[in-house]
Amino acid sequence: MHPRIALPLPIASAILFGFLALALCWATGGLSPSLIHPDEGAHYVNALFVGDWIRAGFPNPLAFAQEYYAHFPRLSIGHWPPGWYLAEAPLFALFRPSPAGALAISAFAAGLPAFVIVWALARIGHPMMGLALGGLYLLLPLSMENARYLLLDQPVALAVALAAIAWMRVMESPTITRMLVFALFAAAAPLVKGNGALVALIPAIDIALNQRWPLLKRRALWVAAAVAILLVAPWYWISMKVSAGGFVYQPGLGYAWMALWANLRALWDNLGMALVLAAVGAAPAFREHAGAAEQRIARLALSVIGATLLFQSAVPAAVEPRYIAPMLPWAVILAGMGLSALWRMGTGATVTAGLLCVLGVLPTVAGLTRLDAKTDIGAPAIAGAMVRTGGLWMVDGRAGGEGALIAAAAHADGGARKLWVVRASQWLSASDFLGRDYRLTAATPMEARTVLDRIGAAGVASVYERDQYAYPHSRVLRGAAGPGFARAQPRFARGSGSVLVAARTAPVVPNLPLIEQNMGSANAAKMREALGR
Repeated sequence: MHPRIALPLPIASAILFGFLALALCWATGGLSPSLIHPDEGAHYVNALFVGDWIRAGFPNPLAFAQEYYAHFPRLSIGHWPPGWYLAEAPLFALFRPSPAGALAISAFAAGLPAFVIVWALARIGHPMMGLALGGLYLLLPLSMENARYLLLDQPVALAVALAAIAWMRVMESPTITRMLVFALFAAAAPLVKGNGALVALIPAIDIALNQRWPLLKRRALWVAAAVAILLVAPWYWISMKVSAGGFVYQPGLGYAWMALWANLRALWDNLGMALVLAAVGAAPAFREHAGAAEQRIARLALSVIGATLLFQSAVPAAVEPRYIAPMLPWAVILAGMGLSALWRMGTGATVTAGLLCVLGVLPTVAGLTRLDAKTDIGAPAIAGAMVRTGGLWMVDGRAGGEGALIAAAAHADGGARKLWVVRASQWLSASDFLGRDYRLTAATPMEARTVLDRIGAAGVASVYERDQYAYPHSRVLRGAAGPGFARAQPRFARGSGSVLVAARTAPVVPNLPLIEQNMGSANAAKMREALGR
């Protein structure tokens, strides 16, 4: 007989929660083959680029990136770090998943951070409660949103959770080996997404809560910190050089207060009155006679929550509810600890705990009732038509629709890079980095048709969400793709809207020198300069 291999409960639960998150995504209509969120198309093209780079035999990465961007101008490694794309690289190199397949991978990964709830509550003797609350965590509005879109917020929550566990092992036995393991996980978090840098604050807060000041005198701690910095700094140095002028948010007290309250509001929108349970669960962190395990878990949870709030308030960035993802499972852990504490305090406290549980579930129920199936613009079919026609296509639409078309085209091209895509906004209009000072550079259909002829466009695909023009240049483009184009306007496969698909009836050769000259390769030039090339 073969020996049975028993997985540790946290690892087994992570796999279980991954499949549950995928099932929930499918059941709620979240597995759309059209990546309609403004960031989804970029994340897909980034991962596909890394996979295609491996399949091509690891050519010069900068040259390969320039060529890839010329074909599919959604490539944006530099705006986001490469950590998660590198983790996905084996799957993308071996299987080259479609956008829907990549979304399924992302949905599975979105369930993984729930394992830390099982890990924490099992440490204090409540593994079954951990499993139940882990399942509930998957149903929270923010968790459901992050599972239904191809984003990086759940992967960074996973990386932060692993780094926090590694730090707790350091606190239990501060050996150089454990400190280096923490350094590796701490470096992984900001290499997945920028706000993962909050892990740097976790040790500081946890040391203060535990008053373990002698740890600061250990040389091994600072060696581990140097290792983490050395792993992260080169990438961010390059990224800052490439993105010079792109970071425009201004820090300050006004921003800090606004960000803090926005993040606390997002936490309330997900947990509601369960935050009272979390406050009760946090009490052992400040009681000297609390159980050692409960005290350590409570202090670690507060360290992650505090690090998230401090980082998001201090570092200027766009404020979105999904940015609290790293601290959300830890708030659930505290709520579980509070529930357990009240349950042991007698009938009145038990009734109060039950009432708080019911009230705490209300945001989850409300969120589930508001879930609609994701919009599907039919991107795979349109991309198939683009590949069959070949050559150079101009795509148009708001960021989500435009990104969905480019992502689907990158997959349909099959790695051959025989299809070129350009964005209408690059050729028919102009604006600054944030889209301000918008103006048309081709004000009439005739001028736009001249642009199409100059670049050798073989076709046009323009997304009309709710049958409205995305931009003023969208109306101009629609008029330009007239005589000499075979037009069709299929309705969205799901949702309200249509896509104009217009292909030339006569062969046309793309003007590649003009495309390469105007493809927006300033970032590539800055990257070469940053690398001294």
